[in-house]
Amino acid sequence: MSMLFDEVFYRKQTRLGLRATEEHFNTAGDAKGFDPTPYFSTSYYKARYPDWQAGGAQTAIEDMVNRMRRGEARQPHPLIDPAYYRETYPDLRSLNADAYFHFVKHGDHEQRSPSADFDAHFYANTYLLPEQPRPFLHYVTIGKALGYLPRPQIRSFDESRAASAAKTQGLKKPILILVHSAQATGVPILARDLALYFKAEGWDPVFFLMQAGPLLPFFEQIGPVFIGAEGWDPIGLRTGMPQMVPALITTAAAAHFGADLAAQGSPCVILIHEMAQYIHAQNLMPSLQDAQRAGATLIGSIPRQAAGLADALGALPTIQPGITLPQTTMQSFRDAQRQFGAAPMFIGAGTGEYRKGLDLFIDAARDITANLPDATFVWLGQLQQAGRIMVQQAQDDGIKLITPGFVSDSLAWYRAADAYLLTSRQDPGPTTVIQAAAVGTRFVGYAADIGLIGVADSLGTFITPGDQAGFVRAALAQAQANTPALRRATRKMVAQHTSFKTYGAAVLQRLTSRPASSAT
Repeated sequence: MSMLFDEVFYRKQTRLGLRATEEHFNTAGDAKGFDPTPYFSTSYYKARYPDWQAGGAQTAIEDMVNRMRRGEARQPHPLIDPAYYRETYPDLRSLNADAYFHFVKHGDHEQRSPSADFDAHFYANTYLLPEQPRPFLHYVTIGKALGYLPRPQIRSFDESRAASAAKTQGLKKPILILVHSAQATGVPILARDLALYFKAEGWDPVFFLMQAGPLLPFFEQIGPVFIGAEGWDPIGLRTGMPQMVPALITTAAAAHFGADLAAQGSPCVILIHEMAQYIHAQNLMPSLQDAQRAGATLIGSIPRQAAGLADALGALPTIQPGITLPQTTMQSFRDAQRQFGAAPMFIGAGTGEYRKGLDLFIDAARDITANLPDATFVWLGQLQQAGRIMVQQAQDDGIKLITPGFVSDSLAWYRAADAYLLTSRQDPGPTTVIQAAAVGTRFVGYAADIGLIGVADSLGTFITPGDQAGFVRAALAQAQANTPALRRATRKMVAQHTSFKTYGAAVLQRLTSRPASSAT
């Protein structure tokens, strides 16, 4: 049983500290109903198989292992069904009783579903970061206690309406905010900050998230949250709220809800942050057009972006997003400065996928390193598998590349940098460029399909896409010119043009005034 016993899990479960050993489980823990591993439920097994002691086993899991070694499959957990697991995946059908061990060793990491009652892909896509590979383990050790679902539970219109009515009862000024996810990326962070502004203005935010993510607890602290992937009906949720409650859709990715919400007669505003090319590529335009025809107000974020949408949507009003700076302690600033010291440091940020240009960031890092061997490079944000492979290769090649993931004290990292390297191929912002400039760090970026062109030119330098040599020269020049005076001037420019209060007030005005047409 030693290969299955999880001492860390057992210690947390029993709160016995160093006394929580396998010996303790064998002599006392099994009898008390403790579980030796997240992948085995002692109480479930004993209830389902009351003959578990017939073969002389000391513990329930010992009985299961002994029987499996003899080729007899038993179900170790209410959410793990070895027969289902084996039959669901053709490459596993020869495993017989060993299907359970395959799931523990490999299947959970591969995001395979162990039973009809646990949908691994649903759970991972709904609640986890890309780098969290074991959805079942997360559910047992963390998610279940947080109320996460092991699989979707489709709720009817009436069920959704009733749940919404119950959760919003007593709210004086509810406002419905739709967000595509609670991942720690630009639009969800902006939606959270807008909700905080609305709340400060006396409104009661209610959230509909298409997917969850690490920002979920922050949304839950602000107001009631419904997660669409769990099975809620968004129109039912809206109907359960008082009439004329305004609805704010914070991304074109959720625009398919716009037509139905607008048709109910309540104010509905869709904030479009995506660039036109992306909207067309993701086939989001039909939903935007349907919502517009139904009476929703569509708002662009930057003039250049709105101009690219004009052929399909008409002349859209724009409201340039303000920014709120992440709270960062003085100690974090000191720690970052101490970590990087006087050596040159270049920073970038994003999800690490193709549009964000992590590969271009690494290419630039190679050439910069050839000129500045002591230079360090930092990429903030979540990395997907392809990104992790690229990073590992760069590190193996001697590039000093650090990838701390999403950090809450990002301002300290930006402040320690000599330049922000903007390598996105397509981006309506990014907000991270403005946050870096807010602490004095200027950018060098490719003039690709970037919304900030014409808006943030005074905060850095744009280079023709594909001109890597020119990009590297500009980055080296920026590092050389990184003087205290220039940093102060950069901070001042940002402070003058990025008020979040002004942005929040403009969005709220659109939500509450409800113009006759979104094309102005």
